[in-house]
Amino acid sequence: MFFLEDLGTLVLWLLATIIVVNLLFVCFVFYRRAARKRYYIAKDVARDAHRQQVAEFASGAVSLEQMVRMVGAASKRAERDAVHELLFAAATPQNLSRISELLFILGYVERWAREAFGRSRAKVLVAKAVKKEAIDIDVERRRTGNPLSRVRMYSVPRALAVDLLSRLAPEYAAIFMGEALKDPASDVRRMAIAGLGRARHPAIIGLLMEELRRAVETGNDVSLRSMKASLCAYKMEDLRHFLPFLAHPNKRMRFFVVDSVREICSAAGKRNMLNKNEFPPEMYAVFLDRLVKDDHFDVRARSAAVIKHFRDQRAVTALRALLNDENEFVRLHAVRVCADRFYGALVADIVRRLHDERWRVREAAARVVTTFGSSGMNELYRSFLTTEDNYASEQIAEVLQRAGMMPLLLKSLTADPEEAGLAENVCRKMVHMRKTSYMVSALVAQEDQAVCLKLMDLLAEAPTEEFATVVDVLAKDPNNPLGYKAASMMRVSAAAAGASGPARGGKSA
Repeated sequence: MFFLEDLGTLVLWLLATIIVVNLLFVCFVFYRRAARKRYYIAKDVARDAHRQQVAEFASGAVSLEQMVRMVGAASKRAERDAVHELLFAAATPQNLSRISELLFILGYVERWAREAFGRSRAKVLVAKAVKKEAIDIDVERRRTGNPLSRVRMYSVPRALAVDLLSRLAPEYAAIFMGEALKDPASDVRRMAIAGLGRARHPAIIGLLMEELRRAVETGNDVSLRSMKASLCAYKMEDLRHFLPFLAHPNKRMRFFVVDSVREICSAAGKRNMLNKNEFPPEMYAVFLDRLVKDDHFDVRARSAAVIKHFRDQRAVTALRALLNDENEFVRLHAVRVCADRFYGALVADIVRRLHDERWRVREAAARVVTTFGSSGMNELYRSFLTTEDNYASEQIAEVLQRAGMMPLLLKSLTADPEEAGLAENVCRKMVHMRKTSYMVSALVAQEDQAVCLKLMDLLAEAPTEEFATVVDVLAKDPNNPLGYKAASMMRVSAAAAGASGPARGGKSA
């Protein structure tokens, strides 16, 4: 009996405890919501109060000393956050240094550095940043500290502080990002790597490359994709700093470096046409003399996309060698980068890839040949007509239909005699290969009667059920201009069927 009474009392205490905990949690939620609401209201008020001042400072209308007096009184967190967000939003490459100096004077940088690195280390780093001292590239040294520093609850605030520090002018941000790379938490290092790419400081390429080497050789808890994205943030004028790493003994390192250079060139090439004068002479020589012969096939393959931007005779020679490489992926990449009118001298080499043993290479070659206009198309047609390789024929026929080249082919049926004869032979071969879906749909559309009349003759050489259905519909329409031709074809077909029927019957009798 006493046991049951004790058990009941215990249950009541447990229920009371659960209720109290739930009430405390509900109270905390409401308090948190109310606190966040007050924070955002204060932040909006501060943003409205300082927006005009920040705009004038960013444009140079307000001096540094005047700006310090205007916003120096902001002491609450909401006000400080509003000020630095407005400053970063107004930052440009021209005024970023002034904005960074203001953040130093206001104490924002020191506050972020304390959150990221601790009080004592922050003082040292801020002093180094103010003096613009050399960047510490000893990333092998990791800060050990408290094991709990790896826990996300503690690492995320440091990562957010590092993100804010990374938005300073490159000469300042690089020092803090170099220190952040030594943090034991992967969240902080990931943010530091992104910040290094944003800063684009030449001196920190070595830091990124060292992190990349660690990931390639020994493994790293920061992804290769994050490091490569930071490297790809650099511009054409920074390429000379990549040169020492193009000769790295590790082949995967060479691959990632070459691939980063490829993406930098690709981004620049979308804005302006590049040539060899845009590249450092040493890099030009490295790609043409060494990387096209690299023992790693991925390096050779990615090199093709860089070499195409050189646009000279040596680039033509190098691409011709890559088009005949022993590795299929090298040939594939080489074919794809040749889709440029400048490389018209390589059309014959690209056409030979139509007979490649790998279907991806054949498909790419068929598509690339068409970029060279009528000369390329004629080469494609001649290869289609002369090849005895069924796979190559299928590949070319598929590309002609899927890549939108059939309208041009059908239009050539009514061109000058030489071009019309070539187009007619191509269509005839496609008819006998049963690749007639587009031709039959062209009959239904009837956009050009002269073309349709020729198509009907060609399709009649190897008629399909789909073609017969279209002819039957055309013959029954007296208002259709092609109706007479369709009716004539049906009469001829019926006469042939009638003549062959009795002959077979008499023979059987």
